[in-house]
Order: sequence, then structure tokens, then C-alpha cells
Amino acid sequence: MRKWKRLFWAGMMLPMFMGAYGCGDFISYQTIREREPVKEQAIATSYRFDDIPLPPGLSLNRRGSFVYETKATRTGLLVYEGKGEMEQLANFFKRQMPNHGWRMVSNFELHNVMLTFIKEGWSSVIYILPQDDDTKRIEIRVGPIEIKILPPSQ
Repeated sequence: MRKWKRLFWAGMMLPMFMGAYGCGDFISYQTIREREPVKEQAIATSYRFDDIPLPPGLSLNRRGSFVYETKATRTGLLVYEGKGEMEQLANFFKRQMPNHGWRMVSNFELHNVMLTFIKEGWSSVIYILPQDDDTKRIEIRVGPIEIKILPPSQ
């Protein structure tokens, strides 16, 4: 009978004890925080290369674009869409890229346009592609290259 009395009082005291102190004393708050995954802050990536000019009126296609960025390098594919004539868009890049330190090394134009530019340690390939309507798709690829010394421009 004595055993049952102890068990009865222990059963009565346990809920009162938990109610008075709460569950927080049984499991350390710090221990719970240590088990939580560390939330990393999102890295704000700009879908833009500052030294690549863009014709007005283009819209960035984020689904088709990709940028990889570290402290040491930045590379990627940026896709823009907008209206414009193929020749005018190509001439825009031919005129404006040298103002940002780029030199054109190749130019292929037939149904599409492919312009290749280089600058110290970098290359950029720009594709201008006609779409079914009057819209043009402009793909700009930028990445590092191993050429360290460019031949003199003429």
C-alpha cells in the first residue's frame, strides 16, 4: 500500500512541477538552438556585367540567365529579349564594347549574329538571334580566358 501512495504522489507532483517550471528547464534552449540548421544569408547577385553595354529596351530573361560569382571571378550567360533590327543591334555592340575596354576579335553575320570580344583576362561572346515575331534574343556569355597579353590593337 505504501508503494502505491508514493507512486500516486509522484504522479501528482510531476504535472505540477512541469506546469510551474515549463518544459524549457528540462531541455536547454541553447541545445535546441545548436541543433537548428544555420541559415545562410542569400547572396545578392546582379544579373548585369558593368562593362558590357546594353541597347535600350531589352528585358532580362532570368530563367535563361545564369551568373556564377566568387570573390575572385564572375562568369555567366545573360539572356535579353527585345525589339530591334539585327544590323542595328550588332552595330550597337561593335561601337559600344570598345568604350568599355573590349576588342572585337571575330564577327559572323548571316541569319544570326555572333560577335566575339576580348579584354585582358576575359572573353565575351554575344549572339543575336531572331525569334518568330519581331523580337530578338541576345545571349551574352562572359568568362575568364588564359590570354594574359593581348596583341596590340590596330
